[in-house]
Amino acid sequence: MTVRLVHLLVGVATVLVFLGTGLYMRLGFPELYEGNETIRYLFRANHVYLLFSGLVNILLGVYRQASETRWKSLLQSAGSWILVFSPALFLAAFVFEPPQASPMRPVTLLAVFLTFFGVVAHMIGGLSKRIRSGKNA
Repeated sequence: MTVRLVHLLVGVATVLVFLGTGLYMRLGFPELYEGNETIRYLFRANHVYLLFSGLVNILLGVYRQASETRWKSLLQSAGSWILVFSPALFLAAFVFEPPQASPMRPVTLLAVFLTFFGVVAHMIGGLSKRIRSGKNA
């Protein structure tokens, strides 16, 4: 199984989970937040983060191209595994953090940072000599 296929499968699965969490919220609100708007917004934010991480994985599943330079390829691989893992953290954050109604959301923060670093790893790994020199690819 290629890394692109893993990204695509994780991305599609995450978007399906996003749809499921949306249905869960549709059927469970207002009981889920019991009138506390903070909890409601935390659920919604983490719900959108799931979509965000799924779409990032889908894009990599469709467009990822490994660099020919070894260190860049390794950097992309590290970024890929970080990005494949981040939807699971966003799902855990969706399940466990909103009911606490706390501004301290360590799982969400970790997932956002990991997604950021995964994307940056791919960005650095995907830069080619032509792009850096200003020539069109």
